[in-house]
Amino acid sequence: MRPSRVASLLAAIACASVAPSGHASERDDGDLVVLDGGMAQFSLIGLLQTQLVPWQGDDALIVSGDPADAPGARIRRARIGVKGWAWGEVDFELSMEATSSGMDLLDAWVGYRVLRGVGFVVGARKVPYSRLALMGAGDGALAERPLGVRAMAPFRQVGLTVEGEVGDGIVRWALGAYNGFSRSQSFNEGYRETTALEGNRFSNLAYVARAELAPLGSIGTGLPDFSRGGFRLGVGGGVYWDPGKTVETVGFELDLIMKVAGFHFVAEYLYDSAEPSDSPSTDPVLPGAISRRALSAEAGYLLLGEELGVTARFELLDDNTDLDNNGDQIAFTGGLQYYFHRQHLKAQLEYTHRAELEGSGLENDSLLLQVQFEL
Repeated sequence: MRPSRVASLLAAIACASVAPSGHASERDDGDLVVLDGGMAQFSLIGLLQTQLVPWQGDDALIVSGDPADAPGARIRRARIGVKGWAWGEVDFELSMEATSSGMDLLDAWVGYRVLRGVGFVVGARKVPYSRLALMGAGDGALAERPLGVRAMAPFRQVGLTVEGEVGDGIVRWALGAYNGFSRSQSFNEGYRETTALEGNRFSNLAYVARAELAPLGSIGTGLPDFSRGGFRLGVGGGVYWDPGKTVETVGFELDLIMKVAGFHFVAEYLYDSAEPSDSPSTDPVLPGAISRRALSAEAGYLLLGEELGVTARFELLDDNTDLDNNGDQIAFTGGLQYYFHRQHLKAQLEYTHRAELEGSGLENDSLLLQVQFEL
């Protein structure tokens, strides 16, 4: 390596910045640590979320979408990785997440952006389907995404995405083909995310499309409106078809988001219908056809500048539209958020009330405190 290149790299490392204390600056809205190597720029990424559940109902369980099996503390997410650009036309991300069995590969993808407004991305990443699933796990106002999104969005899979934008982001679109989605038998456990290190062994390909419209300009990343700008509106929708070897599924999603002067509102509706394949290669997960749906609506406001926020969410869930059972639920979540440094360092205190509309009522309310640090 030439001396000039070494000097440039050392200077970039020396200048890698951590946001100062006090009120969040414009720099706090981006990456905390950035390295510039000349032809490539790298950002360190990381997410640490610690949850404390001082109280919850006796029937609350993690597999049912609740924050814990019993009162106590939990490391919800611990992630580390890098993302960046190279040669002005390639972007990439590689990250790991701590699990009970060790460190698992999370995101692993490379994008090629040589064409204006069009990109090609290959690897393990989030499927472009649900707006709230595509949003970063640390970018919301409440500690968790809606129960219905966690249950019905396919999240990360390995595949190829073609994506682009028109009018400087006014219209965004994405098309993709991925390894097929593997749904859990329990509604709240959702789809299994996989980096497919052994290939596509048990499913066919799944196909996804999504489009978004932001006619008044970019709505920004995440949900809290730190910019306190003028009225912005975004609408979107997604659809997927998964002709699996044992189960065939079709799903669609619609969403709406608004921001203005520190206020945000977001709503999302998801629906899917699945049935066993005509000639399943193994015993199907589903005994027969089943349709599911979920609706969520959330509103929040920053009360004190960029520091104190309040947020409330309503959800309607139906894990089988043909049955009246415990899967017919409503859920209310309300809480306070204190942003020490925007999303980089924050604390969230919230209470969730769940009510079963049919079947047996469960004691599954919960009180949650989460502290987050994000690079």
